[in-house]
Amino acid sequence: MKRFFTTIWKKHKKGFTLAEVVIASSVFVVVSLIGVTVFVDVMRIQRRVTLENAIYEDARFMMERISREIRYNTVDYEEYYRDALDQGSVSDILHGEHFGCYAQRFYNPGNPVAIGAECSANPPGGDPLLNPGCVINKNSLDVNSGQNPYAGNNSGLAVSTDANAFCDEVEIGAPFNDCSLGSADFTLQRDELYLINPEGDQKTYMGRKLANSGTSEYSVALLKLDGQDVDNDGIFEIWHDGTTDYEDFCAEGYDCPSGLVTNLTDNLAGTSGGLYEGFVPIMPLRTHVTDLQFMISPAEDPRKAFAETNPAEGIQQQPHVTVLMTVEPAQSELVGFAGNVPTVTLQSTITSRVYNEVKSYLGKDVCP
Repeated sequence: MKRFFTTIWKKHKKGFTLAEVVIASSVFVVVSLIGVTVFVDVMRIQRRVTLENAIYEDARFMMERISREIRYNTVDYEEYYRDALDQGSVSDILHGEHFGCYAQRFYNPGNPVAIGAECSANPPGGDPLLNPGCVINKNSLDVNSGQNPYAGNNSGLAVSTDANAFCDEVEIGAPFNDCSLGSADFTLQRDELYLINPEGDQKTYMGRKLANSGTSEYSVALLKLDGQDVDNDGIFEIWHDGTTDYEDFCAEGYDCPSGLVTNLTDNLAGTSGGLYEGFVPIMPLRTHVTDLQFMISPAEDPRKAFAETNPAEGIQQQPHVTVLMTVEPAQSELVGFAGNVPTVTLQSTITSRVYNEVKSYLGKDVCP
C-alpha cells in the first residue's frame, strides 16, 4: 500500500519551469519598480508642497508686516527727495540729510531767507522796528502755494512736472530731467521703501538686504531711526550727527554702533555682540527673497502739493504703495531636493491711514 501511494505522489509532483520563474521575477521587478517610483514621486511632491507652503507662509507674513508699516505710517517724500538729490551733482547724501528741502519747493521763504515777513528797506515813517504800519516787503513774504514754483526749465515756464519728490535737479536754473509720469528719466518703482510716522519723529527704511553672504541670499529687512528736534519748533529735523554714525538715532530694538549698516552680514562679530547691526531681518532665513519692488504713488505729497490738480499727475490721492515680492527656499532648505525650485510671487496695494500733513519745512538755507 505504501508503495502505491508513493507512486501516485511522484506522478502528481510538478516544479516551476525556467520560463515561469523568469516571468514571475519580471512581474515582481516591474511591480516593485512601479511601487518605488510612485513612492519617490509622492515623497518628491510632498517635499515640494511642504516647501511651497513654507515659503508662501513666510511671504504672507512678510507682506502683512510690510502692509502694517505702510498703513500706520506714510510715504516719506522728504527721504525720496533726498534720494533724488543723491542721483544729481550732490553725491553720498546721508539718510535723513537735507530734511525739509522737498517741503521748500512748496513753501517759499522769500528773500532774505529769514522766515516771516519783513518791512521794506525804506518804509515811510522811519524805523521799521518802531513803526508797525511799515510797508511789507513782498519778497520776504512766506508763501505756502501748494504748487511747485521751480521755474528753471528750458522754456522759462514753471510746470509742475519739472520736478517732484522723486525727480529733480540740484542747481536752480539747471536743465531739468523729464519728470513727467511715464518718461524714461523718471520712475516711481523703487527697491527701497521710505516711511515716516504721523508725528514725524521716526523714519522707517525697508528693503531687500543680503542675509547670507556665502550663498548670496536676501531677506526683507528694516531699520527705524528716531529724529531730534534741536530747535524745539515741533519739527524733528536731525537724523544723524553729521557723519555716517547713527548710533544715537537708532530706534529701540535696533543697533547702529558703526553707522547705517546696509548689509546684514556686516560686522556680525561687532563689539556690540548683536547678530545684526542696522537693518534687521523680519522673516525666517529659510526663505530667499529674489525680488522686492515698491511702486509709490502719487509722485508728490498731496498735503504739500495741494494746488497741483493736473489729472494726469494724479497728485490728489492718498499715498499708497504697491508691493511686488518673489521668494524661493533658501539653499539650506534645498538639500536633497530634486526638480525645479518652487517660487511664490505676491502683490498687494496698501494705502496709508495717515491723513495729516507731516511737518517738515526747515527753510531755504538747509538745501543744496
